[in-house]
Amino acid sequence: MTRINEQVLGQLKQASIATIISRYQASEEASKLLEPTLTPRQAVSALLKADLERDAIQLVAHGLAVMNAIRWGLQVVKASGGKADDELKVLSCVESWLQSPSETLRIRAQQLAERVGLDNAFGWLAYSVFWSGTGSIVAPELPVVLPPENMVGHAINAAILLSMID
Repeated sequence: MTRINEQVLGQLKQASIATIISRYQASEEASKLLEPTLTPRQAVSALLKADLERDAIQLVAHGLAVMNAIRWGLQVVKASGGKADDELKVLSCVESWLQSPSETLRIRAQQLAERVGLDNAFGWLAYSVFWSGTGSIVAPELPVVLPPENMVGHAINAAILLSMID
């Protein structure tokens, strides 16, 4: 399966990767290739040419807008191998949230993430919804705390990388 395709690359709207690469720690090999002035398309091309697919996935995950990143993660994870009942519930919840984001579905995604755990792609995909920035990440009785803006990128990166080995 092609994880990074033209449709996904077309959603990267930044003129350069400078802001994208400030959101995560690139590998040593990728850091040598990634000049901040490169366009996202040039950077992904250079990484793939150097056989650094994992780094290219990380760059794209952090470069996409939140909804696009989650949609991409869903597409890739959904295409991975067999799914248990709770994993199917994660996919359904994420699909529903993408169609009509709500606090109820965001909290449901967190509950499902905790149930399936973070040792698989589905838990990370579910957490990407919870960390989407549309609600607080602490208990309701506490003051609102929004997630750092790079959390969705981290979660989608983890989901896609784990889907490659699941």
